[in-house]
Amino acid sequence: MPSKRLARVNPCSMCMPMGCVLVFRGVESCMTLFHGSQGCSTYMRLYLAHHFREPVDIASSALSEKGAVYGGAANLKQGLRNVILGYRPKAIGIATTCLAETIGDDVPQIISEFQEEEPLARDVTFIPVSTPSYAASHEVGYRVALKSLVQTMVRKSKPSGRINILVGSIVSPEDVRYLKKLLDCWGFDYILLPDISETFDAPLNEHLPRIPAGGTPLDDIRDLASSKATVTIGGLVQEPGAGYFLEKEFEIPHRPLPLPIGLDLCDRLAASLEELTGDPMPEYYERERGRLLDTMVDAHKVVAEARTAVFGDTEMVLGIARLMTELGMRPQIIATGAINRAFAEAALQMVPSSRIITGADFSEIAEEIMARDIELMVGPFTGRQTARKTKIPLLRVGLPNHDRFGASHQLLLGYEGSMRLVECMANSLIESKERRYA
Repeated sequence: MPSKRLARVNPCSMCMPMGCVLVFRGVESCMTLFHGSQGCSTYMRLYLAHHFREPVDIASSALSEKGAVYGGAANLKQGLRNVILGYRPKAIGIATTCLAETIGDDVPQIISEFQEEEPLARDVTFIPVSTPSYAASHEVGYRVALKSLVQTMVRKSKPSGRINILVGSIVSPEDVRYLKKLLDCWGFDYILLPDISETFDAPLNEHLPRIPAGGTPLDDIRDLASSKATVTIGGLVQEPGAGYFLEKEFEIPHRPLPLPIGLDLCDRLAASLEELTGDPMPEYYERERGRLLDTMVDAHKVVAEARTAVFGDTEMVLGIARLMTELGMRPQIIATGAINRAFAEAALQMVPSSRIITGADFSEIAEEIMARDIELMVGPFTGRQTARKTKIPLLRVGLPNHDRFGASHQLLLGYEGSMRLVECMANSLIESKERRYA
C-alpha cells in the first residue's frame, strides 16, 4: 500500500533521468545529454560508473543562474553542438531535469530551431524526454525514455515477420546476453531494445571509444513497426508504454510479460515464444529448466518457511517474491520506491499476508523489518544500513550495487538466473545460521 509518511528518508528509488541513461546507452551510437545543471550529469555518471564499473559519459547543457532566469535555449543548443563535434553520435537522447522543467523550457521547439540553424544536426536523430525528478522514479524514467525513443524513430515499412522484444524493465548486461542467447537458440528473427549487453560491459581495450560499440541498431528501431508481434519483458505492472504505442498506432499485437524469474514466470515466457513462433522450447533450455527444478528441490529443506523481505524495482521484486513462494519461503515485506497501484495489487494477490509498500523509503522498510522476525533481505545495496543495524543478511540484487563487484554479470532472468538466485538465497541463510551459532 502507498506510504503515508510526510517525508521520505533514504528513498528506495532514484530520479527519472537515471532511467533514461540506461535506455539511450542501449542504442547504437547514442549519446545522452541532460538539460539542466551540471551537477545532475556528474551525479548520474558517478552513480552508474560505480554500479557497472564502466566509464559513463553524460553531457550537460550546464544551466546556471542566468539560464534559469532567461531560459536555457542557448545552453542546450551549445551543448548539442559540442556533443556532435566531440562524439559524432548518430542519435542524442535529451532528458530534462528539475530545473529545465521548472523554468518551462520547450525542449522540442529548441531542438527544432537547432536543426534549422545547425548543418551538423542534419544526420543526427534527437530524442527528447520529459523527466523531472520530482515527478516519478528512475523506473518511470526508463519507460518514458523507451516510449519516446520508439515514438520518435519508428516508421511504417514492409512487413518483416520479426518479433519485437522490448526490455521493459531495468536488468543487467548479463540478463540481456542471456535473453539474446535464448532467442538465438530458438531460431527466429527479432529486434531487441534496448541492448546494453556490450555498452555497459565492454571488454578491456587499449583504445577507449567515445561511445561504446554495441546497442540496438538505429535501422532496427525504425523498423519496429514492420514486425508481426511485440513482447515486453518486464511489462506486467507498467502503464501503457512502447509496446502499447506500437499496438495502437501500427496494430502490432502486444504481449506484456513479467520478468522471467522463477519457474512459473519463465514458463510463461517460454509458452508465449512457442505460441508466437510455432516452435517448441529448445532442448538446451528444457534441460536448464530441469536443473532449476532439481536445485529447488535440493534447497527446499534450507529455505522453506524462511521469513524474508524483498525490495527494489517493481518487476524485479515481483519476480523474486514469486520465486520465494515457489520455494515455500514466506515473504513478509514486499516493497518498492515507485508509487504503482498495479504492483500493489499483483503483490497482494501473490502473497496476501505480506506487508506491501509502494513509495517506500528505507526508514520505513527498517521499521517494518524490525517489527517482524525477518531472516533474509533481498534487494539493492542501499539496504545495507538496515542490514547492519538488524544483523540480518542482505543478498544484493538489482540496481544499484556499489559495494560489491559483479553487478554487470549478475544473472536473474531465465531458468539459469533463477537457479543462481535459489543457490544464493540458500547459502545466505546457511551462512547466517552458522554465524549465529559460532
